[in-house]
Amino acid sequence: MAFSQDSDLVDLIPDILSLGITSFTDDHAKAQSDIERELRIKWWPKKGIAGEMENSKLTDSQFTRCSAYLVLARYALPQLTNWVEDDRFQNMMDFYKARYGEEFDAILRDGVEYDDDGNSTIDDDEKQSVNSGRLIR
Repeated sequence: MAFSQDSDLVDLIPDILSLGITSFTDDHAKAQSDIERELRIKWWPKKGIAGEMENSKLTDSQFTRCSAYLVLARYALPQLTNWVEDDRFQNMMDFYKARYGEEFDAILRDGVEYDDDGNSTIDDDEKQSVNSGRLIR
């Protein structure tokens, strides 16, 4: 199951499913893949765990809002725009792209929940923030 669903989009834009496209199901899966790739690039190497990141060990609910923002910015709203100057959907794409970046960074600062030992609970040592750009002694 993807990190987000159409209902999460409706929470953000109540009329999103009445604008000509009735479902964005495939786009939620694409957004999840994009988020997992970004985690492999920005978070996994700093975590210091050997081997490959296992996506199933992530806490899906931690990424719901982040995924909804990404679906809107990268997939849903581009399908709705007519690509003319001052188009409402283009402005919304920029807005949700910024919200996605802010939310993703907030998750990294708060700590990505990763069930490294596979016991179905997130212990304190499995949710450590990853600081970037700062020297920690």
